[in-house]
Amino acid sequence: MKYQQTLVKLIQFSIVLLMLYPLYYVWETDKIKSACEQINPGMSYSNTLVLLKSFGLDFSQMNGDYAQGEKWQGLVESHASFAGYACEIRGFGDQIAKVRMVKGKQIAP
Repeated sequence: MKYQQTLVKLIQFSIVLLMLYPLYYVWETDKIKSACEQINPGMSYSNTLVLLKSFGLDFSQMNGDYAQGEKWQGLVESHASFAGYACEIRGFGDQIAKVRMVKGKQIAP
């Protein structure tokens, strides 16, 4: 009897999660898309960070060092997407050069 109650509660919890996940996915991916659309080539790295922070986002991956004047690439990835959904931001030094949305296999490792 006790195991049946536990099983019922587990199934109820799973159903609630399955109902809430699509809402979370849409909310998070929309937030990333909106932030990405506001980032333009020529913006400074620091202004980009301020914009991302205003959306509650940050770089999940970063290659290169902007402070040393190198080419760099940053990803703002969705935690809700199983297939991969991210805003890819590339720059040189303190300037943004390119911004694009990437999905799935387009996301560079």
